Amino acid sequence: MRNTLLRSVSLALITVLTLAACGWHPRGSQEVSLQMRQLRLVTQQLDAALAEQLRRALRAAGVELVDAAGTGLSLHLGEEQRVLRKVSLDRDARSAEQEMRVSVAFDLRNADGAVVFGPRTATASRVYAFDPNSIIAKQDEENLIYKELLDNVVGQVFRQLRRAESGLAP
Repeated sequence: MRNTLLRSVSLALITVLTLAACGWHPRGSQEVSLQMRQLRLVTQQLDAALAEQLRRALRAAGVELVDAAGTGLSLHLGEEQRVLRKVSLDRDARSAEQEMRVSVAFDLRNADGAVVFGPRTATASRVYAFDPNSIIAKQDEENLIYKELLDNVVGQVFRQLRRAESGLAP
Protein backbone atom coordinates (compact mmCIF):
# COMPACT_ATOMS: atom_id res chain seq x y z
CA MET A 1 0.00 0.00 0.00
CA ARG A 2 2.70 2.46 1.02
CA ASN A 3 4.83 1.44 -1.93
CA THR A 4 1.92 2.14 -4.32
CA LEU A 5 1.32 5.56 -2.78
CA LEU A 6 5.01 6.45 -3.04
CA ARG A 7 5.06 5.30 -6.66
CA SER A 8 1.96 7.40 -7.52
CA VAL A 9 3.35 10.53 -5.85
CA SER A 10 6.70 10.05 -7.59
CA LEU A 11 5.03 9.64 -10.98
CA ALA A 12 2.92 12.76 -10.44
CA LEU A 13 5.98 14.76 -9.37
CA ILE A 14 7.99 13.62 -12.38
CA THR A 15 5.12 14.53 -14.71
CA VAL A 16 4.74 18.02 -13.23
CA LEU A 17 8.50 18.67 -13.36
CA THR A 18 8.73 17.46 -16.95
CA LEU A 19 5.86 19.70 -18.07
CA ALA A 20 7.33 22.69 -16.24
CA ALA A 21 10.77 22.08 -17.73
CA CYS A 22 9.52 21.93 -21.32
CA GLY A 23 7.69 25.27 -21.05
CA TRP A 24 4.16 23.92 -21.26
CA HIS A 25 1.45 26.07 -19.67
CA PRO A 26 -2.35 26.09 -19.78
CA ARG A 27 -3.95 28.11 -22.58
CA GLY A 28 -4.46 31.76 -21.68
CA SER A 29 -2.04 31.69 -18.76
CA GLN A 30 0.81 33.56 -20.38
CA GLU A 31 2.43 36.35 -18.41
CA VAL A 32 1.19 39.74 -19.49
CA SER A 33 3.39 42.16 -17.64
CA LEU A 34 4.70 45.35 -19.17
CA GLN A 35 7.01 47.93 -17.64
CA MET A 36 5.05 50.86 -19.05
CA ARG A 37 2.47 52.23 -16.63
CA GLN A 38 0.52 54.49 -18.99
CA LEU A 39 -0.44 54.08 -22.60
CA ARG A 40 -2.82 55.76 -24.98
CA LEU A 41 -4.62 53.34 -27.28
CA VAL A 42 -5.60 54.86 -30.64
CA THR A 43 -7.77 52.73 -32.90
CA GLN A 44 -9.48 53.26 -36.22
CA GLN A 45 -12.36 51.00 -35.12
CA LEU A 46 -13.48 52.02 -31.64
CA ASP A 47 -15.82 49.08 -31.10
CA ALA A 48 -13.72 46.37 -32.76
CA ALA A 49 -13.41 43.12 -30.82
CA LEU A 50 -9.63 43.22 -31.11
CA ALA A 51 -9.40 46.71 -29.62
CA GLU A 52 -11.68 45.72 -26.73
CA GLN A 53 -9.69 42.58 -26.00
CA LEU A 54 -6.44 44.55 -26.11
CA ARG A 55 -7.88 47.14 -23.70
CA ARG A 56 -8.82 44.40 -21.24
CA ALA A 57 -5.41 42.75 -21.54
CA LEU A 58 -3.56 46.05 -21.01
CA ARG A 59 -5.61 46.81 -17.92
CA ALA A 60 -4.97 43.30 -16.60
CA ALA A 61 -1.24 43.91 -17.12
CA GLY A 62 -1.45 47.00 -14.90
CA VAL A 63 -1.27 49.55 -17.70
CA GLU A 64 -3.41 52.65 -17.22
CA LEU A 65 -5.12 53.66 -20.44
CA VAL A 66 -5.19 57.43 -20.90
CA ASP A 67 -7.25 59.47 -23.33
CA ALA A 68 -5.20 62.66 -23.58
CA ALA A 69 -2.66 62.98 -26.36
CA GLY A 70 0.87 64.01 -25.50
CA THR A 71 0.99 62.12 -22.20
CA GLY A 72 3.62 59.58 -23.23
CA LEU A 73 3.52 56.54 -25.44
CA SER A 74 0.58 55.71 -27.66
CA LEU A 75 -0.20 52.46 -29.40
CA HIS A 76 -1.83 53.02 -32.79
CA LEU A 77 -3.89 50.12 -34.14
CA GLY A 78 -4.85 49.98 -37.78
CA GLU A 79 -8.06 48.46 -39.04
CA GLU A 80 -8.66 44.87 -37.98
CA GLN A 81 -8.65 42.59 -41.01
CA ARG A 82 -10.71 39.39 -40.88
CA VAL A 83 -10.50 37.21 -43.98
CA LEU A 84 -12.30 33.94 -44.70
CA ARG A 85 -11.27 31.91 -47.70
CA LYS A 86 -11.96 28.45 -49.07
CA VAL A 87 -8.96 26.16 -48.86
CA SER A 88 -10.40 22.97 -50.37
CA LEU A 89 -13.57 21.79 -52.03
CA ASP A 90 -15.52 18.55 -51.70
CA ARG A 91 -16.63 16.41 -54.64
CA ASP A 92 -19.72 18.61 -55.13
CA ALA A 93 -17.52 21.70 -55.44
CA ARG A 94 -18.63 23.01 -52.03
CA SER A 95 -16.24 24.29 -49.43
CA ALA A 96 -14.72 21.44 -47.36
CA GLU A 97 -12.10 23.48 -45.51
CA GLN A 98 -11.82 27.17 -44.80
CA GLU A 99 -9.09 29.42 -43.49
CA MET A 100 -9.74 32.32 -41.15
CA ARG A 101 -7.07 34.99 -40.89
CA VAL A 102 -7.07 37.93 -38.47
CA SER A 103 -4.46 40.66 -38.68
CA VAL A 104 -3.85 44.20 -37.52
CA ALA A 105 -1.09 46.72 -38.21
CA PHE A 106 0.21 48.70 -35.24
CA ASP A 107 2.97 51.04 -34.16
CA LEU A 108 4.15 52.66 -30.95
CA ARG A 109 4.61 56.44 -30.91
CA ASN A 110 6.06 58.88 -28.43
CA ALA A 111 4.34 62.02 -27.08
CA ASP A 112 5.40 64.02 -30.15
CA GLY A 113 3.78 61.50 -32.50
CA ALA A 114 7.05 60.13 -33.84
CA VAL A 115 7.10 56.37 -34.43
CA VAL A 116 9.43 54.64 -31.96
CA PHE A 117 8.55 51.08 -32.87
CA GLY A 118 6.90 49.71 -35.96
CA PRO A 119 4.94 49.64 -38.07
CA ARG A 120 4.38 45.95 -37.43
CA THR A 121 1.62 43.53 -38.33
CA ALA A 122 0.29 40.83 -36.03
CA THR A 123 -1.39 37.97 -37.89
CA ALA A 124 -2.97 34.69 -36.85
CA SER A 125 -4.69 32.12 -39.03
CA ARG A 126 -6.33 28.75 -38.76
CA VAL A 127 -7.66 26.18 -41.23
CA TYR A 128 -10.74 24.23 -40.17
CA ALA A 129 -13.19 21.74 -41.66
CA PHE A 130 -16.39 23.22 -43.02
CA ASP A 131 -19.65 21.32 -43.41
CA PRO A 132 -22.26 23.27 -45.39
CA ASN A 133 -24.97 20.95 -44.00
CA SER A 134 -24.54 22.19 -40.41
CA ILE A 135 -24.29 25.96 -40.81
CA ILE A 136 -25.41 26.89 -37.28
CA ALA A 137 -22.84 24.63 -35.62
CA LYS A 138 -20.17 25.99 -37.93
CA GLN A 139 -21.11 29.58 -37.03
CA ASP A 140 -20.50 28.76 -33.36
CA GLU A 141 -17.20 27.12 -34.28
CA GLU A 142 -16.18 30.14 -36.37
CA ASN A 143 -16.94 32.47 -33.47
CA LEU A 144 -14.78 30.33 -31.16
CA ILE A 145 -11.95 30.24 -33.70
CA TYR A 146 -12.22 34.03 -34.12
CA LYS A 147 -11.87 34.54 -30.36
CA GLU A 148 -8.83 32.23 -30.27
CA LEU A 149 -7.23 34.12 -33.15
CA LEU A 150 -7.87 37.42 -31.34
CA ASP A 151 -6.10 35.99 -28.26
CA ASN A 152 -3.19 35.05 -30.46
CA VAL A 153 -2.98 38.49 -32.10
CA VAL A 154 -3.19 40.26 -28.71
CA GLY A 155 -0.37 38.01 -27.46
CA GLN A 156 1.74 38.97 -30.48
CA VAL A 157 1.15 42.68 -29.82
CA PHE A 158 2.16 42.18 -26.17
CA ARG A 159 5.36 40.37 -27.14
CA GLN A 160 6.23 43.18 -29.55
CA LEU A 161 5.54 45.80 -26.85
CA ARG A 162 7.84 43.92 -24.46
CA ARG A 163 10.46 43.83 -27.17
CA ALA A 164 10.09 47.58 -27.73
CA GLU A 165 10.44 48.19 -23.99
CA SER A 166 13.64 46.21 -23.73
CA GLY A 167 15.25 48.16 -26.57
CA LEU A 168 15.79 45.09 -28.76
CA ALA A 169 13.69 46.45 -31.58
CA PRO A 170 15.57 47.36 -34.75
